[in-house]
Amino acid sequence: MTAFSFVFLLIIIGLYASTFKLAALLCRRVRLRWRDAVIVSLMLMVVFGLGVLFNRLSGDVIPDLIGLAATVVIQVGVCAWYLASRARKRDGEPLGSNGAAAVGLLGYAFLVPLGFLWAEMVSVMRH
Repeated sequence: MTAFSFVFLLIIIGLYASTFKLAALLCRRVRLRWRDAVIVSLMLMVVFGLGVLFNRLSGDVIPDLIGLAATVVIQVGVCAWYLASRARKRDGEPLGSNGAAAVGLLGYAFLVPLGFLWAEMVSVMRH
């Protein structure tokens, strides 16, 4: 791994964690620590990376639309599991599974434009 790819990976993790922080801010003023945002981002990147790896190794058997739906379900599920007891409401109580799932879904909605931007950057860099 070159130094450029390591820096690039850190930027991606930072952007991913930032989407969760922004989602928590907009979702009823939920308090989410940076540490928890980075940890859930790392968990999701590992899970999604392994999913892409296994799909490629098996010959791309999962259609893109099914893969997209699976990423939404996985992200909402992981966020509901991990952030339910770690994210806090304004009064200091834990957010709970439903609120954490909403943060995960809103974070995914913020990732979609970043994904399109990423695809455009990659296509420009290849030409």
